[in-house]
Amino acid sequence: MKMQVMSSLKKIGLTKQSPAEIVLTTFSPDKKPHASVMGIRAMGGSRVMLRIFTNTRTFRNIFQSRAAVINIVKDVNLLASLALKGFPRFGKITLKFVKSGHVNAPRLAKADARVEVEVEKVERAKISDEIGSSEVACVTARVKNIAVINPSIHPFKRSEFFVIESAILATRIKEALKNGRNEVAKRKFLELIGYMEKCRRIAPDSGELNLMIKIKDLFKNEMG
Repeated sequence: MKMQVMSSLKKIGLTKQSPAEIVLTTFSPDKKPHASVMGIRAMGGSRVMLRIFTNTRTFRNIFQSRAAVINIVKDVNLLASLALKGFPRFGKITLKFVKSGHVNAPRLAKADARVEVEVEKVERAKISDEIGSSEVACVTARVKNIAVINPSIHPFKRSEFFVIESAILATRIKEALKNGRNEVAKRKFLELIGYMEKCRRIAPDSGELNLMIKIKDLFKNEMG
């Protein structure tokens, strides 16, 4: 059984070697569905691990409900929009949720694949970096069900990878600015510009480049 789960996880891009960007869906205590983008890594057997900041709604939900759905989506616009939902200027995205049939959590109606999990263990740790200090929870969860809706799930193109990295950088820039770490924010912004220029070289007429320009423009007042 464990080998079957590992094989199924690998087929949809979840491995021990490298974290994958997914959409995690959870219920709040009042059963309101919530979605967030984060990295996840398979642990072997039938377990996966997530690292979640403890000051987030995602953590509060999963800690209370002890369940979540890992949604695999290959729509880079959806991933970027969810990652940047803290930026009102980026625009809102409308999601359709469906109740999971296996765990106490919602799932995305249009995911390419999903993994329904229940929490086994939560370990908290303090981390510090150039942006500041935070508390992170390492959440170990057991797989209860795997469903593949789109068997032709494709790997991200390089231009799509650049969009995801830029969205992650944007959230770090925002946090650095909030903490008064302006020099760190400037360095992260230059990294974002670097990804945008790489995208411009390989995909000058792409929707991904337009997305990255939109991400860059979120900081036009702070960075000029």
